[in-house]
Amino acid sequence: MGKLFNLLLLLAAIGGLLTAGSYAGARFTAGKITGSNPPMSNRTIVFEGWRPPEFAGVADLPGKPRAWVIRYGRTQLPGVRRVVIYVSPTGKLIATVPRDLEARIEAWEQAQQPGP
Repeated sequence: MGKLFNLLLLLAAIGGLLTAGSYAGARFTAGKITGSNPPMSNRTIVFEGWRPPEFAGVADLPGKPRAWVIRYGRTQLPGVRRVVIYVSPTGKLIATVPRDLEARIEAWEQAQQPGP
């Protein structure tokens, strides 16, 4: 009985470390896109695809992959009401909403620079 408990404890610790690593990878990938001072706020991060009824993954994406979904509720980007970044459990960027998010952030950053 004690060996079974130790095995379960070890498996729980390994699962926790893998989840923490996956979360950190998603945050890092999103941070590469948004930069150190993003024009978005009110961030929520959820992993979609591990609890019912979303076992199938992210319904908004083709193929319904399981992914970290990083949503920003407020944004200072012109013409953008919401921002969503989809990152795989391994830390690879799947998609962004809007699709040209990186270009919009870059344009916003350039507009914030003082003129010559």
